[in-house]
Amino acid sequence: MRLLYFTDTHLRGTAPAARTDDFAAAVRAKLAEVVRLANELSVSAVLHGGDLFDLPEPGLGQVGEYLEILRGGRAPLFVVPGNHDVYGHNPSTLPRTLLGFLARMGLVRLLDREPMYLEGGGVRLQLTGRGYHAGIDRRDPALDYAVEKRDCDFAIHVAHGMLLPRSVISSAPFLPAATPAEDVLEATKADVTLVGHYHMPWEVWLNGRVALNPGALVRLSAHPDEIARTPQVLVLECTGSGISHRYVPLECARPGEEVLSRAHLDAARAREESRAAFLAGLESFRGERFAVMEPEEVLGEVLARTGAGPEVEAEVWRRFQVRMRVSTKSGERQCSSIN
Repeated sequence: MRLLYFTDTHLRGTAPAARTDDFAAAVRAKLAEVVRLANELSVSAVLHGGDLFDLPEPGLGQVGEYLEILRGGRAPLFVVPGNHDVYGHNPSTLPRTLLGFLARMGLVRLLDREPMYLEGGGVRLQLTGRGYHAGIDRRDPALDYAVEKRDCDFAIHVAHGMLLPRSVISSAPFLPAATPAEDVLEATKADVTLVGHYHMPWEVWLNGRVALNPGALVRLSAHPDEIARTPQVLVLECTGSGISHRYVPLECARPGEEVLSRAHLDAARAREESRAAFLAGLESFRGERFAVMEPEEVLGEVLARTGAGPEVEAEVWRRFQVRMRVSTKSGERQCSSIN
């Protein structure tokens, strides 16, 4: 029995600021390759680790094209809801979302703690799942990540949460609440624990069990690690002798340097630096002779000292004139009221 797993597709109608290519075309190509691979391998099921969509109710124009591609898969699609698939990290809002609608229509199957079973090739497989919720990674991890193994040859658990190797957690203190994969592998009876949410790939083995994340199918940011990695999917194979897995990089995925740019980040940083310099210049004027100058004179002197540049200067003067017009009209209204 074979299965294909991928995660964090973030299907959306707009392109991320970091992308320089035709993002919609890139996503369509990736989904088409995933479907083609699943069909060629005759997988019994396709598993998705959450954040199928980037919003609970994304625009149907572009997203509809993506869903049409996914419908070309011959195997059923099992999904756990991610934090982007529901409102406010609240699973009870799922019926109001596009993912909930697809589940009611039978186009996807939602995994939860109640086991589903697949049989084929002399193998009986147990599938369970846990979607994202506000308490995940903030309570006993066994409640979300650990499962029992009942009446089956192999058990696979799919979850959307911040499950990570302990080494990653210790090296990234800025992360929100996270759960060490090693702790889960000590507690769970699942042979394989598949997770999404964190967009970078990782893998941890313990006690003959494995927890892993192949990484997000799409690259949304220009983080150096995102630029360096290649999107991939995971193929699992269950036989009488055991369960194995392999990663399959997507052939259509172009190198990160060709599709991702940090230019928008550099521009934002430059704007922030100019703003900080401007405010610092204003602060330095306290107590100087500028306290008795007209506002226009003060502003002109500040711009001259900071060397803000023509674009910044034009925007500053535009905002100043708008503010002055508003102040003048406000003063006229007050005088009229007094008279």
